[in-house]
Amino acid sequence: MENVDKTPIAPDGVWIALMELIASQKETDKQMKQTDRQIKELKDGIKEVNQMIGGMGNSNGMFAEEFFFNAIKYGDKKLFGEQFDDCIYSSKRYIKDKQTKGEQDVLLINGDAVALIEVKYKARREDIQKLLDRLPIFKTLYPQYQSHRLYLGLAAMSFEDHVEADTIKEGIAIIKQVGDTVVVSDEHLKVF
Repeated sequence: MENVDKTPIAPDGVWIALMELIASQKETDKQMKQTDRQIKELKDGIKEVNQMIGGMGNSNGMFAEEFFFNAIKYGDKKLFGEQFDDCIYSSKRYIKDKQTKGEQDVLLINGDAVALIEVKYKARREDIQKLLDRLPIFKTLYPQYQSHRLYLGLAAMSFEDHVEADTIKEGIAIIKQVGDTVVVSDEHLKVF
């Protein structure tokens, strides 16, 4: 056992010890408030950086959409072996009764065919499935094209590894920027 001093403390000593404890607690409270303020400032800073990064991502996406839309609209509208009459940018539709909504980045239309083109700044593997998942929604939102041939295209400024090959395996056309031009790979295109 330790040697513990069992000398009684004078009342003045207790009072002094209590005052020191209170002063110590006040200092701890002050430090905790300062730490809370610093944490809030850090959270606000992180939020601001996230907004800036999100804004940059949105700007990149809008740049890619406008680039491919203009390349198709003002270029040769013959894609996927079809001559398209209409080139529509960012087509959004919502059917309240069916609670169904969808958006196509670029929609190409002629009397017999429709092409849905999903545009990404950088195409990722999950973009392939997202595009395929849009088919039933598109058919619900645009019943007037039920008898049309339906093609899918994935347009991007760049592609992650293997995404081009996986997209082609699914029968989806690849549309990509190469220098100042747009290159279309549609040799394994499927009618959906």
